[in-house]
Amino acid sequence: MRFPRPILALVALCAGASAFAAPGYFRYPALHGDTVVFTAEGDLWTASAGGGSARRLTTHAAEENRAAISPDGSWVAFSAGYEGPVEAYVMPLAGGQPTRISFENTRTLVLGWTANGEVLYSAPDAAGPSSLRVVKAVQPQTLALRTFPLADANDAVLDPGGRWLYFVRFGLSITNDNARGYRGGALAQLWRYDLQGDGEAQRIGPTDANLRRPMWWNGRLVVIGDRDGRDNLWTLAPDGSDLSALTAHRDFDVRAASISGDRAVYQLGADLRVLDLRSRQDRALPLVLTSDFDQRRERWIDDPLRYVGATSFAPKGDRIAIGARGRVTLAGLGALRRIEIAAPAGSALGSAVISPDGTTVYAICDATGEEEIWRFPADGSGGGEALTRDGDTQRWNLHVSPDGTSLAHDDKRGRLWLLEIASGRHRVIDDGGPDGNENFTLVAWAPDSRTLAFARQTSASGRNRIALHSLDTGDTHWLTSDKYDSASPAFSPDGRWLWFLSERTFRLGNGSPWGDRNGGPFFDRRAKIYAIALQTDSRFPFRPDDELADIDAAKDGKEADDAKDGDAETELPAIVWDGLADRLY
Repeated sequence: MRFPRPILALVALCAGASAFAAPGYFRYPALHGDTVVFTAEGDLWTASAGGGSARRLTTHAAEENRAAISPDGSWVAFSAGYEGPVEAYVMPLAGGQPTRISFENTRTLVLGWTANGEVLYSAPDAAGPSSLRVVKAVQPQTLALRTFPLADANDAVLDPGGRWLYFVRFGLSITNDNARGYRGGALAQLWRYDLQGDGEAQRIGPTDANLRRPMWWNGRLVVIGDRDGRDNLWTLAPDGSDLSALTAHRDFDVRAASISGDRAVYQLGADLRVLDLRSRQDRALPLVLTSDFDQRRERWIDDPLRYVGATSFAPKGDRIAIGARGRVTLAGLGALRRIEIAAPAGSALGSAVISPDGTTVYAICDATGEEEIWRFPADGSGGGEALTRDGDTQRWNLHVSPDGTSLAHDDKRGRLWLLEIASGRHRVIDDGGPDGNENFTLVAWAPDSRTLAFARQTSASGRNRIALHSLDTGDTHWLTSDKYDSASPAFSPDGRWLWFLSERTFRLGNGSPWGDRNGGPFFDRRAKIYAIALQTDSRFPFRPDDELADIDAAKDGKEADDAKDGDAETELPAIVWDGLADRLY
């Protein structure tokens, strides 16, 4: 999907020289009066709330985010990993060197400021699991610190009087998950706590929706909530009643927000928007980044392998497709030149594979807005074309058949697909089962391209099973049970054996599970290599010699000679499906 962007036509001219301006990906906005601070390209920028050119505030290689402007508008607090762990920092809004104000030695998230000039932040609770957080307030000048006695609090705001603390417990934002419509046990809950009383905190607001990022406005609360199925801005009374929607976006979720006066600025997709809380007028904030963008220049990389995302060998073994940062390059042996695949402008490539004849590269490309399978010339020239147009989720792992006529791939919804390249027929051959499946551990083609082997889970046990799918009949045959974990299937070149790994050896590695320092039984080296005979007359290659060994060897030798003397299209022996799962070695 592509993010919506306002039409920008802003050219800055200064003393006869033009500055280069470009749109950006804007996150974590902070608002004070007519000033907006946000994160783009890993740095903090500032601009007018009316839009226009933005000025860069920070240049450090570490990312700065979660900015918050002080009540007097002279300081900005933010989170950054300058010294290793992410900590809280402050710097003058006019520019200057940042000063560290937290020393948690872990992931510290700036939440905002209090009316008396403290910086609110959350950090993991030192007394419990790292996933449980607490809220703290620190004076930037003196570093005086106070911790609020609230369990699992990860976001908060103080009312202007400093009596009521509104805070959030749980929520997927702690783990950086982006699930939409989540209603599980980690639902983000809105609570309030009387700092001047001695009672317990109270949960407020609806209990059937995620409520996060509490902000104070005109005697009411404003939160980000998904009561309508999408994250939007909502307002409610301090006691949690009178909930009403401020925005109703359906294309993207509201990700972050900040309030100053009667205006709110928030992130939607890649853009920032400004909302007048009284009139409900909502508009895009037209921003451009004015910079030399030095980080975008081509530069020498000393350790390029750290950027490699995926690799795949050509069937002939003379080349390899290397994917890194949305680009695909072909590297070869000897005099073969390095080739960069010509991807459409503004698109990313992934899971590239080389066709058996070496003339084509297939890859997953997002040029259309969804992840589709594309075909590209392997010589690096242009002319790539989309082979599919039905993308509705993330696609993974392309597997080209030995004869080059078909492509198999899986997707985020746990489906295994087959694409017939010539006809364009694209169909699901395995739906992942009722228990769901997000990864086929390995897909392997038979040498004749008529059978597909794969492994996946079929039950809640979490153990993978091996299956064979026949392209001729459309049937799927399960060869192993879920009592043992099996994976990594591979066909023998003669089409007689299916080899795979399976964890079926259970020998205690620690002698006894009841020793004084043993936490439980430990089974080492569980996996061994197994084989299934695809025909009834195959002799297991590792079977000890007996009186039939010479006869079997002669038969196998004759078949090998026939295949060698015949043409390249020698037909492999047909799979005997009856009793297939029982022919296990």
